[in-house]
Amino acid sequence: MELGFVGLGLGRCGLLAAAGGILFFTSSVYSQNLIQNGNFDAGGGSFENWQISHSATSLNYSGPTIASPGFGGNPNYARFNFEPGGGNDTLSQEIATAPGAVYDINFWAEDGAGNNFSAEFNFGTYSANLINAFAIGPGKWYSGWKDFNFEVTATELETDLSFVVAADSGSEFGVDNISVVPVPDFDAVAVGTNFEVTVASPAYSTIIQASTNMISWVCVCTNTPPFTYTDCLAQFPHRFYRAAIVMKSSQ
Repeated sequence: MELGFVGLGLGRCGLLAAAGGILFFTSSVYSQNLIQNGNFDAGGGSFENWQISHSATSLNYSGPTIASPGFGGNPNYARFNFEPGGGNDTLSQEIATAPGAVYDINFWAEDGAGNNFSAEFNFGTYSANLINAFAIGPGKWYSGWKDFNFEVTATELETDLSFVVAADSGSEFGVDNISVVPVPDFDAVAVGTNFEVTVASPAYSTIIQASTNMISWVCVCTNTPPFTYTDCLAQFPHRFYRAAIVMKSSQ
């Protein structure tokens, strides 16, 4: 086992002007994807780790299927088809979360030929209508892939992520590249010649990294929030900081 970072996408960002005209940049770095089989590639294409249900009883019910190709040339994606018996298809996965922690949720979706009945995304008590994003005019629908991104605060130790879709007979609805990652919540402030970085959440081991050029980064502190790291800035003309959640991964 070794420590590593996964998906180093920049998250919460901000600029802080300090005394002496020094400008500090702070950002969060996303890490471990908590969703399992988010691209539906397990076993050559499957719903492994996902749960499937349907809201109506129908002898013709087939449920969502694995289709290809997925977004960006990915081998597979989850495709919701029209169900002759009516009702909604639900694709869901329950993940462990920390109450009060913020999670960045990202996925790609496509509306097939457009004009589906409904497509809803849920994360715990948070809900979003996805269909509206594909409407481009009266009776006109965008039918390609669109990127969706949400920042949601968890309220439970276990949170259910789900897609609830009712596809039209002339269309289909697809989802791919689903990720849920915890976001380090931190603030920074200059106090004299010191710079204080306070990480409030989530309760995962978090590492603070610093750089003078945003290319080469050094680890300056590892701790479990909440904690405050103080750095002396007297020797630096400028300094950049970022936070990342530490995860264990087998190589």
